[in-house]
Amino acid sequence: MIQPKCIGKRILLTLGALVTLTLGIANGFATLATELDKPQRCLQERTYKMVGYNCANLNLKEIPQTLKSSLQIFDLSFNRIRDLNRHSFARYTDVKYLYLFENMIQNIEDDTFSELNSLEALDLSNNALKTIPQEIFRLPLLRNLYVAHNALSDLDRELTELAKPIRAPIQILSLADCWLTKLPNFGIMPDLWQLNISSNPMTELTVDQFSPMCNLRSLDLNNTQIPICSCQIITTELSVRRTKILNSHPHCTPLFSAEQSICAQDVSPAPPTSDYQQCIEIRTARKLNTEAKTAWFKISLGVLACIVLFSLILYCFHKRNAKSIKEGSKNGKKTTPIHKVMVPSGDELPIVENGNRDKLINDCD
Repeated sequence: MIQPKCIGKRILLTLGALVTLTLGIANGFATLATELDKPQRCLQERTYKMVGYNCANLNLKEIPQTLKSSLQIFDLSFNRIRDLNRHSFARYTDVKYLYLFENMIQNIEDDTFSELNSLEALDLSNNALKTIPQEIFRLPLLRNLYVAHNALSDLDRELTELAKPIRAPIQILSLADCWLTKLPNFGIMPDLWQLNISSNPMTELTVDQFSPMCNLRSLDLNNTQIPICSCQIITTELSVRRTKILNSHPHCTPLFSAEQSICAQDVSPAPPTSDYQQCIEIRTARKLNTEAKTAWFKISLGVLACIVLFSLILYCFHKRNAKSIKEGSKNGKKTTPIHKVMVPSGDELPIVENGNRDKLINDCD
């Protein structure tokens, strides 16, 4: 005979199993519902009055070709895209912000980006790239370029044939964790003000490699493997240029006294290089050009204001004259316009003496 206590335990176990099964089914349905709710197509969005498409995390293997060609923001992040070719963005030439990070991009065909003349920001981070397509550096409006977390160890050699100075006015450049041992030579970059080269084995980094970047204001050196002396010399030189340096290494402090480092004897005032001087000259020429344009704009505005004022004065005189004529006609008086000169008519010509004498002589004859 089964004891009541055992029956109670069996009932409790059975109820527990039912509850567990019910919760498992509920969780399964919840997971299924979540997967079903997940968008399976690109969603159109509008940001800052710009048309954009969010195609992130859709397991895409190629660029969609059925979206509005006038899109300006294109988010293709977190997909499975491997290859890009010249047809990938051929119909999206108005795009300004293109996000391709967290894909599997290995190959980019020549001229893939060459027609994107409106592109201002490009993110190719976290892919499998081994180089950067050179047409990217010819884009006329590209300001932000992110290529972090790619295998770009040979980038400096790949860019030997790059036309310099580059046309793209790059202001922000991210090369973090790209296996770089030295800074690639992009030529003169007078617009660059933020550079991230963190998490790279920068064993060949020197201060001269920063000479073409005379406008550099922020440099991220966190987790870089720079030799102590090189790091301190670079930090000292760039600090004089008022560049903010982010570095987690305690030994990489600026050198302002001989007691601060064992590298003090290696530090000497470095003469400005030709690249740095050229960079400064470009920025100075741009500043003068901007000031000249501003001055001509002010002069043109002043001349236009004078013309408008003179026109208003003439218009006021005209209105006043018309008003005077109208009031004179109402009062029955013939009003002479201000600008009209009185000339007597033929019947009212004054008689002169010579005229009377000639008349008498003619009468006597």
